[in-house]
Amino acid sequence: MPKVSCPECQTEIPSIDINVSTDLALCRHCDTTHAFSGLLQRRNPLRDIKNVKPPSGVWERATLDGISYGVSHRSVVGALGTLAIGLFWNGIVSVFVLINVSSTLNLLGVTLPEWFPAPVMNEQSMGWGMNLFLWLFLTPFLLVGAGLIGTFFMALAGRTVVRINTNEGRIFTGVGPIGRSRKFTPHNVRRVTLNHTNWRDNDGDHRTKQEIILEMNNGDLLKFGTGMKEEHRTYLAAKLQNTLG
Repeated sequence: MPKVSCPECQTEIPSIDINVSTDLALCRHCDTTHAFSGLLQRRNPLRDIKNVKPPSGVWERATLDGISYGVSHRSVVGALGTLAIGLFWNGIVSVFVLINVSSTLNLLGVTLPEWFPAPVMNEQSMGWGMNLFLWLFLTPFLLVGAGLIGTFFMALAGRTVVRINTNEGRIFTGVGPIGRSRKFTPHNVRRVTLNHTNWRDNDGDHRTKQEIILEMNNGDLLKFGTGMKEEHRTYLAAKLQNTLG
């Protein structure tokens, strides 16, 4: 019987826990059941792709001492949708931020122009206590707004680039030179896998998180690729498996 692994915990499911007639496979490690036919289709998504044309938005370039793989995160629909939500959200939040900025400057003794909003509470200027409270209250809203801005630029011109040479590998995700960069040692990579995590949110809706995982010899996991299209993520994972073994 072909070997299959649990998509939840990546544990191999022994044949004794597979019932072909009912198309069920039981993972005793995380106590979940799966369709055996689905696990068969998923067990080797990183097939040999030497002769497969890379999907649009994926590139491969040889460097002086290694190789570089890149994936574009560009999405016109995603950018427009995030822009609309971001403008609405940040437009509302900016009103409260402007009022609190005015209060802060006023408390610091800075003279403000007449058109600048001057917050008043109970016919008195806002004090330091309320001012600091509002800044703390607005912080999560500002973080969400910043996240929307970042998501917009990622959908507009974001990319993930994996550079591999003899002694060092580096994964960069961002826009232009701005982003997150992580290093790894190529010969320490034990295997490359695609991980699918399924769960239900508080409303009972089914959610799925997919990512590429570089599993190191010491057990460390380097995860990335959640923002990619599925075909891009699968192709890149296959290329990394062929390159890193």
